[in-house]
Amino acid sequence: MGEGHMNDSRLSPADESILKYLRNQVDRLAVEQYRRDAGPNAANEYWYAADDLKAFVSKLRKEGKNI
Repeated sequence: MGEGHMNDSRLSPADESILKYLRNQVDRLAVEQYRRDAGPNAANEYWYAADDLKAFVSKLRKEGKNI
C-alpha cells in the first residue's frame, strides 16, 4: 500500500490532531478537578472528556487504526 491509501492502520493528520486534543483535555481536567478553586462541574467535565476520548479511540479501532 502506498502513502495515500486511507485503509491502512495509520491515523490521518486530522485524527491525530483530534486524538492529541482529547488526550490533552483529559490530562488537564484530571488535575483541574482536584484543585481547591475548581468549579462545581469540574469532575463532570473530566468524565465527559474521558468518555469522549474513549469513544473516539473505540471508533478508530473499529476502523482498523493502530492506537
